[in-house]
Amino acid sequence: MKKHLLILTFLTFALGSRAADTGFSYQNSLNNTATPLVSVDPYFSIWSFGHDLNGDVTRHWSGRKQPLLAAVRVDGKVYRVLGKENAIAGVPEGSDKNKPDPYYNVEVPETFSTAAVQLYSNLLPTRSIYGFECGPVKVELVFTAPLLPDDLDLLSRPVNYLTFNVEVTDGRKHTVEIYMEASPRIATDLNVVPIIAETGSADGIKYLRTGTVEQNYLSRHGDDLRIDWGYFYLAPADGKGTLAVTKGQLSRSFFARSGKVDTKTFGKQKTITSDNYVAQDVVLAYSADLGKLKKDKSLTMLLAYDDVYSIKYLEQNLRPYWNRKGDNKITREMSRAAKDMDKIMARCRDFEQSMLSDAQACGGTEYADLCASAYRQAVSAHKLLEGPSGDIFFISKENFSNGCAGTVDVSYPSIPLFLYYNNELAKGLLNHVFEYAESTAWNNVWAPHDVGRYPIAYGQHYGNWMPLEECGNMLLMTAAVVQQDPEASYARRHWTELTKWALYAIGNGQNPENQLCTDDFAGKLAHNVNLSAKSILAVGAYSKMARSLGKIEEANAFMAIARRMAAIWKETAFEEDHYKLAFDQSGTWSQKYNLVWDKILGLDLFGQNVIETELSYYAGKQNRFGLPLDSRKGYTKTDWIMWTASMAPDIDTFRKFMLPVHDFYNNATLPGPMSDWVETETPESHVMRGRSVVGGFFMKMYADRRNALNAASAGMVPVSGKRR
Repeated sequence: MKKHLLILTFLTFALGSRAADTGFSYQNSLNNTATPLVSVDPYFSIWSFGHDLNGDVTRHWSGRKQPLLAAVRVDGKVYRVLGKENAIAGVPEGSDKNKPDPYYNVEVPETFSTAAVQLYSNLLPTRSIYGFECGPVKVELVFTAPLLPDDLDLLSRPVNYLTFNVEVTDGRKHTVEIYMEASPRIATDLNVVPIIAETGSADGIKYLRTGTVEQNYLSRHGDDLRIDWGYFYLAPADGKGTLAVTKGQLSRSFFARSGKVDTKTFGKQKTITSDNYVAQDVVLAYSADLGKLKKDKSLTMLLAYDDVYSIKYLEQNLRPYWNRKGDNKITREMSRAAKDMDKIMARCRDFEQSMLSDAQACGGTEYADLCASAYRQAVSAHKLLEGPSGDIFFISKENFSNGCAGTVDVSYPSIPLFLYYNNELAKGLLNHVFEYAESTAWNNVWAPHDVGRYPIAYGQHYGNWMPLEECGNMLLMTAAVVQQDPEASYARRHWTELTKWALYAIGNGQNPENQLCTDDFAGKLAHNVNLSAKSILAVGAYSKMARSLGKIEEANAFMAIARRMAAIWKETAFEEDHYKLAFDQSGTWSQKYNLVWDKILGLDLFGQNVIETELSYYAGKQNRFGLPLDSRKGYTKTDWIMWTASMAPDIDTFRKFMLPVHDFYNNATLPGPMSDWVETETPESHVMRGRSVVGGFFMKMYADRRNALNAASAGMVPVSGKRR
């Protein structure tokens, strides 16, 4: 059933138990084609494809199976609530660039054949909530990813929660047992390799864990890959229940008969080694007896991953931020997660309320839907680390594009989210690029495109240069960071590189040669008007940073150059009632999404008249599912639409551009996480999905706040409330 077609009878239960703590309730109306369940980083990322949590096997964001399975036994009858023993035909196993692995398509008999009736679902910024009817019992599953941007230790902690909330509905007592199972596939890539699976305990945590026998840390890089080192952990937060490494089909049958997990399959062995865990049906299994219930009861499972080493940066293996000094343990983090669970979940609800209230205020409920759906995808497409120099590295993976690590023109569209919530995370998008550009490994006068191919940062991987694009991106992002850093010390640290890039923009940005821009799927374009606008804004941004450092003469000189360049741009790009796609191509147009920085950074190089002229012209070019990227094709980028819409002078105009994007995602046909490269006449998506660029949806919130602060500092309007 579609999410927005909820049964009103159960809506109160769906929202009330979770929202009552804050008095805030919110229902995401988007008909998302996939929902995040576990959200940590590009490798530990498990999703439910489709609309029903128990309608298909759970998957990595890339589409490959990473099975989690759960069932509830009520008075002897078993109801499946999470996952499926067999995948739905037609749901992609992954990218068609890879040959299918036959082991991953093994069909097994269904034991949990009765799917509980899904009553509702709700996708929130840090939680995914599902409700089910299991006879006389209602069961709510809440997946919580505490990706709180103001707490880097918590954001980095690779531990998520799955809570089962059980409510008896008829006033009678009912025996309730819960079963959960996880596959070793979560700790492997494609090929079936020898794994270990075992039970254990440490730091007060009883756990199940699995990983490959050969721990080949950081040995491969690429796009459609999953982790095949480190260890996946499954543990009850309260330490109760039964845990076992067992055979899946046997374990499910045993639970269906007895309400318990079979602990005798492998005798007294605590550690099992399997050469073919799929064929041997090895699983991690857990069961809990909740007893005869008349009142509500809950239990929570911890899902964790210790990757040991996360990124190889210029030949140095870097640990995850939570264990940056190498003196921490995953079981210690799991123990802390269990101990602080109630406080953390309360903080998650408070964060959600703040985000959704802010989004509704500046863009309406549909805009809040988009932000709620995009948040975890954007954040968990990164890995948080500490770099060799002690700086924060927040390195993205360019998912289903080319797998590059720390791509500058991927960070650029995503940065509004991080500028809005934590300037240190925004710096984290830049630090690894600066460190690479300032090393002997980089010897160009323009900025890099990337730092390698995830998870190995060996230097730029992408072979097609984007000199103007990346210089402009780095200058604009750095200026935005400095704007929120009164001391401007960040710019001073990197002034040599920033100066090189500003000079490159001056020398090449007025009328660009045949170069790629970030929209590289469209091919090279000479005389690109939007790329020129970015270059001019970047020169202005450099001037702003120079002024913040007290370099007044330099600031004045660069701003004068930027103003001359902008004046030429306005004269040569204009055509009747709009500005062209390319300076030499009449009858063309394009989204000038880069112009959003003109007001945010207080540059006033192009002015509101240019923006209003463009927005007025765009209004007549929209299709049902959005504004095309330019006059060449019908496709678009949803992140750029949100940037373009954020230039609107009022909320009504913003919503005219935002609502078709909401309509697209409500009707999208490709199963999986959000795609950002989509068609505007049909609800079809292109291959790029699961990417961090949807952080660009937060541009409206960021732009509204920055523009208000700019106006207040100019003495125009007051700003109430504290700055977050």
